[in-house]
Amino acid sequence: MKSSPSTSRKEPLPDARNHVTGLTRYSVPAGLNLEEKFEHWRCWYGSAIDTPARLEKTERVIRPGFNPTALSLVGPGFSLVDVNNEPASCRWRAPSTSQNWLLYFRTPCAGFSFSGRSEEISAGTVRFMDHSSPGTFHAPTGLSAVRIDFDRHLLGLNHQSMKRLEGLGDIREHPLVRGLILPALSSWQDSSLERELPRLEPVYRSLLSSLIGSLLEAPVEDKDVKPARIAAIKKFIRRNYRNPALDVDEVVAYSFLSRRALYYLFEEEALQVNQLIRTLRTAEALELLSDPGSWKRSFGNIAEASGFTNLQAMRRAVKEATGLSLGEAQDDPGASLVHAARLRERIGP
Repeated sequence: MKSSPSTSRKEPLPDARNHVTGLTRYSVPAGLNLEEKFEHWRCWYGSAIDTPARLEKTERVIRPGFNPTALSLVGPGFSLVDVNNEPASCRWRAPSTSQNWLLYFRTPCAGFSFSGRSEEISAGTVRFMDHSSPGTFHAPTGLSAVRIDFDRHLLGLNHQSMKRLEGLGDIREHPLVRGLILPALSSWQDSSLERELPRLEPVYRSLLSSLIGSLLEAPVEDKDVKPARIAAIKKFIRRNYRNPALDVDEVVAYSFLSRRALYYLFEEEALQVNQLIRTLRTAEALELLSDPGSWKRSFGNIAEASGFTNLQAMRRAVKEATGLSLGEAQDDPGASLVHAARLRERIGP
């Protein structure tokens, strides 16, 4: 049975203000004609985004296939929100409580106005916004964006600091944005993320603390930076462990930390840096040994492909991790894959 736009229940977009933890989706209900779809979306948008917000059509006729969507993952003190808007214009007034956003625009926007400034947004732009100020956007071809909502008080930001961040404009070329935040915003819809929600808040908080400290040239508390540093180092190791030249000294050079500082950084982690490298290589070797065509390759070739410096190093690592010789691991691919999965579980996210 069709619901009319005037009587349909407004479905709130999950937002940090709602304090509902978890993953929630919105899409226009099926069974409505194009005009009703737009009205349902306009009604929902006005209640979910920034009350009061008002959407208007950019064209007289709504195109077939009209299907705006939103997906949100909400945790304590932050949320990730992915919105795909159909062609529309929007205006909003300042809400009673300010919301601070870091936005990643996946599509261009013909006009965006906030805090008294107007500009045209190009695809890929990343910038801070403070919605305590009124604004508008005009997106005649639609607008797709991902945002991190965060509580400014968790980051120690006052109104003046937020205004400074707003004035910076596009920050997509900043190393932290390019290397960590953009990949996170581009792939955050991974199915396992909801299960990782308790772990995400400190990671995103530390990422934003590190970024803001760099942008404002202000010191950031070391405890706030620690999760971001660990995440960056783990990413570097995952990207390079197949290279036999990767060792602790290479990680020290990458991280700009001393060996002692690197040790203390990973003190509470399940694996220290050298163990992390060795465990990744061992898991890789077991997966290669379990491949049906592995018999065509020499053990030395598999060791090199896994990142080990020599065959003996791989032989010892596999034996210590599984109790199996290389031949036994190759002869029992099922067991090898089970051992590899357990090792990767130890490595963690």
